[in-house]
Amino acid sequence: MNLMPDLFSFAFIPSWYEQLDELAELAIPEPWRFRNPNYYTKNQDTPILERYIHSIFKKQVIDYNEERNPAKAAEYFHVENEYACFHTGLYTKRYKAIYGCFDRNKRQASMLDWYFRGFSDEISPWLKYISPLPKKPSYYMTQYGVNYNPEWPIRVNIDHILGDEENLSRLPAEIRDARNLPLLLETAVELARRKAVVEPGIVVPQGYQGRVQYLLPICLTDMEKPDLAMTLTIMDGYYLGNTCLTLEMAYLNARLLARPTAPWLSELVM
Repeated sequence: MNLMPDLFSFAFIPSWYEQLDELAELAIPEPWRFRNPNYYTKNQDTPILERYIHSIFKKQVIDYNEERNPAKAAEYFHVENEYACFHTGLYTKRYKAIYGCFDRNKRQASMLDWYFRGFSDEISPWLKYISPLPKKPSYYMTQYGVNYNPEWPIRVNIDHILGDEENLSRLPAEIRDARNLPLLLETAVELARRKAVVEPGIVVPQGYQGRVQYLLPICLTDMEKPDLAMTLTIMDGYYLGNTCLTLEMAYLNARLLARPTAPWLSELVM
């Protein structure tokens, strides 16, 4: 039976924001909110962590649903008898893995099958009957470009980016109507590619639909300050630039793999 990939459709979750606060306290410390957020969120304290957990839960459930080997499926998400759990990809200050834990929902106020107990490490009594525990979430690395190759060319799908309303809205407002916008964007990508040859650390991996892509910072209005990020899909000997992301979107996607350390992303959080 397939599981629901939406956390709130899968389980009844009491005191959700308090659960996130406890997780932030349990995990290795890191910033979980943006310094100057572009959008208001109901969760003012840990919006990045909330988005992360929802995304990781969804990924692990999808991988579980798609796996036909039960033993392999349990590596993504354990669900058996009275207990369920998944590896959050986060670790405690003692570097123990943190799991999201569920048991069967016996609360009459909810019709959902599962009840969320909370987040814990492997020592928790919630996990004592589960062995082996699920593995850390991982993203498929394509055959080519396991590490970013700055020498590979970038083919930019300009028509798609500028012809797509959502992509176009992510560009700085002051240049969206520029007559030479296609040339401006192409030039900015080429300059970013050249910079990455000298400073490969500016390119950041991101998780997207179970695979790894790369994020390239693009400067359109200030040569020293990125306005957005371009996603680079790994192809056979080159990268395809097909989508633009806001810097906040780039941070959220990059965090699915690891805490971003590149300054153009790390300076966004506090």
